[in-house]
Amino acid sequence: MARKRLTNGQKLQIVRDCEQRLANNESLRSIARSYGLQGKQIRNWRDKQLLLANTKSTKKSTSRGAKGRLQEYEWVSESWEAIAEVTIRNAWWKTGFSYFPEEE
Repeated sequence: MARKRLTNGQKLQIVRDCEQRLANNESLRSIARSYGLQGKQIRNWRDKQLLLANTKSTKKSTSRGAKGRLQEYEWVSESWEAIAEVTIRNAWWKTGFSYFPEEE
């Protein structure tokens, strides 16, 4: 069976229903079966309940995006901001380009 891709709102709703059904002495296994899930998934969502509640309910993930790419972009952005304006001007002058026409 294919894995279900549920939104954060749906996951949170399942966790809330699970809490009520567990209070009525129903087993986690039977609750998971009724949703077509594994008990481990529901346990994982219960552990991350606060994180699920704080993210947009229509998203299917709690993360911001592909972590590898995001770290690369942050590194490039931080590196660019660390370069002084004087260094950038000198690099343009050295290559023979006139990017700063006011200083010709």
